[in-house]
Amino acid sequence: MSRLREDNRKIRSDYDELQLRFDDEVYSGGAWKKEKERMETKIGDLSKAYETSTIAQSDQQAQIVSLHSQVRELRSVLNDAEADRAMLQKARRSLQAELEGIKLDHVDANKMTSDRELQRLQLKKQDLERSLEEQEDRVTMAFDRMKKAEAHASESQTELDLVRVENSELDRKNVSRFIAQLESGFICKI
Repeated sequence: MSRLREDNRKIRSDYDELQLRFDDEVYSGGAWKKEKERMETKIGDLSKAYETSTIAQSDQQAQIVSLHSQVRELRSVLNDAEADRAMLQKARRSLQAELEGIKLDHVDANKMTSDRELQRLQLKKQDLERSLEEQEDRVTMAFDRMKKAEAHASESQTELDLVRVENSELDRKNVSRFIAQLESGFICKI
């Protein structure tokens, strides 16, 4: 009978030990599930942050491409305006030379065929000078617009570079934090 009691105590002790082991396994299994869910949530957050930064970077790159296109168009307008200006200046010099020639050839007012011809040439000269001034104004305005567009493109490029640096820093910090949490969670489990 004492032997049965002793066997019974031993079996009860083994049972209690197995129950404790089972409880520990169930508890640690639940902790692993919680840790896994927490890590999956963090991975989801990191993925969303990465997608957001990628979209922002794409938008800024599209703006930069658009600004470069505008700068090219403004340079083209500026080149055209400068060509027109050169042509008008050449015409102006030609007209001035012609007028000087007329003045020298016809010093005597009596030899002039008419005052109307002189007035016509003077009006033509004034029209050409006005046209030249207008073209110079257009060139100046186009040049100013081009400079503003270049400055804006440069600012946008600088902002894009800053955003890239900030995003890479945030990504590094998030990954470092994530790895540290993974390691601390793993160390606590061990």
